[in-house]
Formats: sequence, structure tokens, C-alpha cells
Amino acid sequence: MADAQAIRHTSDALLAQLSQLEELERTKRELEPGSAAQVRLTRRVESLARKVLNTAGQQTDIVEAIAEMTDGASQLLTREPHVILAEWRDAERALEREASGTDAWETARADVERLSLEYRRAFTERGTRD
Repeated sequence: MADAQAIRHTSDALLAQLSQLEELERTKRELEPGSAAQVRLTRRVESLARKVLNTAGQQTDIVEAIAEMTDGASQLLTREPHVILAEWRDAERALEREASGTDAWETARADVERLSLEYRRAFTERGTRD
């Protein structure tokens, strides 16, 4: 039951973030192109989009953890390590560009952690397959 609640919680968070993202994007369209207000809102949209990706990654981690505890664990497919590594490097660079403590920084930090774990899992799995 706790697993189902965790999935539901992340799903609810994801839907709320997507709704907010859509609202911000619609508002951004109405602003003068290149205006200070549009620039600020564009940054908020980008930060929220990163949160959406992070929440989706958290949900994936929860579902994969549940799958690993079931009989279907051996059928769980992971991405190739080189693909994850490239995303991980991008996330590291994004983290370096952001100011510590900001929403964008927190999102980038979470991406780095998530991708690090995914890379370790994929690398280990690949080693046991080969």
C-alpha cells in the first residue's frame, strides 16, 4: 500500500506541476517578446520544467524499485550506460551554472543524484549480462 501511495503522490505532484507549467506558458505568450517580464517568466517556466523532469524521474525510480521486488525484475530494461552518462554530464554542467539554493539548482542537484544512481544500476546490470 505504501508503494501505491508513493506512486500516487508523485503522480499528483507531476499533474499539478504540468498544470502550473501550462498556465505559466499561456501567460508567457501574452507578454511582450523580450520584455523583462517575459524573461522572468521564461526562467520560471524552465525551472518548473526541470522539476517536472525530476518528479518523473522520481516516479520512475519508485516504479522500478517496486518492479525489482517482483517476479518481473529480470525483465526490467535499463538505458545504456553511455546515454545516462551523457545526461549526467549535462546535469552536472547545469548544476554549475545555477546559484546554490535556487529552485533550478535544487532541480539540477536532484537530476545529478538520480542519474548517478541510474548509471550505477545500468553499469552493474550490464556487467552481469556480459
